[in-house]
Amino acid sequence: MINNRKIAIKRIKYLYKKSLEVFDKDPDLSRRYIKILLEIKRKANIKLIRELRNKFCKKCYTVWIPGKTLSIRVRRGKVIYKCLNCGYVKRFKIR
Repeated sequence: MINNRKIAIKRIKYLYKKSLEVFDKDPDLSRRYIKILLEIKRKANIKLIRELRNKFCKKCYTVWIPGKTLSIRVRRGKVIYKCLNCGYVKRFKIR
């Protein structure tokens, strides 16, 4: 069981890395890699690793690259991420 989780985490990291590499050439393929990454996560029944939790849009699966696909603002004690592809907004409290 533990071995399967390690394999799943390896594949998730690999798919995220490939998604970043391919984004400039083919954004649709990049989104497909993110969808596959999430399917692996669900089937392995694991949480998304901390490094990747806020690295892509949960609505349209676009990889977040600040300035290109992501707008970052700080307002009223919150950091606001806005996807420039679909308009999805994610807010984080500043600690």
